[in-house]
Amino acid sequence: MGRRMIVAATVLAVVVAEACGGEGRVAAAPLPWEKSLGAALARAAAENKVVMVDFYTDWCKWCKKLDATTLADADVREALAGMVLVRLDAEGDGREAADRYAVEGYPTVLFLNAAGAEVGRIPGYMPAGPFREELDDILARS
Repeated sequence: MGRRMIVAATVLAVVVAEACGGEGRVAAAPLPWEKSLGAALARAAAENKVVMVDFYTDWCKWCKKLDATTLADADVREALAGMVLVRLDAEGDGREAADRYAVEGYPTVLFLNAAGAEVGRIPGYMPAGPFREELDDILARS
């Protein structure tokens, strides 16, 4: 009975560690995604902010990697705190917007001013460090 308890406790510890990011970290809170581009643009106008649009598809492995690594990074999240965020399924509800902004691959992250004009674009997956540098450059120009 004692050995089974040790094994069960070990398995539970591994499961909890993996759920917390694999290193005992507490998982970050979900990002505050708007439900639609229209709502994001309206909020950006009211708050004088840039909109970040994350175009994804359900089958895209690089989209999932962007979410799990880059968008989970503390430095990236710090920069995103000053923006309005919206995530659009380019093959679902976001298809019209993906066509309008000529999105050709996934993930594609666009940055828009409150009027909906593109001020920057990050096509494809990018690790957190380079993503943050690109993000800072786009924000400096906006």
